Amino acid sequence: MKRRTNEQLCALAQKGNAEARSLLLEQNMGFLHKTAGELYRSMNLAQSDLYVDCDDLVQEGSIGLLNAAAGFDTKRNMKFLTYAVPAIRNAMMDMVRDAFAAF
Repeated sequence: MKRRTNEQLCALAQKGNAEARSLLLEQNMGFLHKTAGELYRSMNLAQSDLYVDCDDLVQEGSIGLLNAAAGFDTKRNMKFLTYAVPAIRNAMMDMVRDAFAAF
C-alpha cells in the first residue's frame, strides 16, 4: 500500500481493512512512544512500586489509537491525531489508575 495519511488510513480501517489498521499503528508508533515516555517520566513511574513500564503504556496507547480510529469522522476536516490524543492519553492514564487501585 502506498503512503497514506492518517485520515485516509482511518477511512480504510473503518471499512474493515486490517492492513490500514496496521499501517496506522506503525505510522504513529513514534508518537505513541513519545507520549508514553513523557507520561512515564512526569509521573516518575520508574521509581514507583506499580510495576508499570513504558512498553505497557505504549500498548495501552495503541488500543486507544485504534479505538479512536473507529470513531473518527473524516468529514469533519480535522487531523486524526488531534482527535486521537485524548483517547490515547486516557487509555494510558486508565492503566496507571488501575495499577494504583490494585496497589
